[in-house]
Amino acid sequence: MSNIREEYKCAKKSKFMQAVFIGALAGAAVSLFDKNTRSSVLANSKSCMNNMKELVKNPNGILNQVRETSSKVRATVEKISDDVSFISQRVEEMKDIPSQVAHVVMETKEVFSAEGQQESSSNHDLEERISLN
Repeated sequence: MSNIREEYKCAKKSKFMQAVFIGALAGAAVSLFDKNTRSSVLANSKSCMNNMKELVKNPNGILNQVRETSSKVRATVEKISDDVSFISQRVEEMKDIPSQVAHVVMETKEVFSAEGQQESSSNHDLEERISLN
């Protein structure tokens, strides 16, 4: 009983795939009614055939092009990797800048507060001298 069900399922799948294939062929045939589509398909087919002939005649040329392209891609990836490394180093350096700026601000504040204390003490001494006179 289960064999019949499996055969029925397989037959359904087979018919489904046949219908999909037939539908695709019908769609392609209908699309070829347009003159622009026909000429485009013809031009692309000729180009594909010429490329295939070139590949068969000169496989080393294609391999050399692939090698050149892969070496260019490799060089580009290495350059990008170096650039990313450089940028990350600069970002790390910039992370240290706020702490350095804070340190400079604190030192400046200490210098100004020390000068302010000296001025106030010298102003106080001057006021005492004036009041004594």
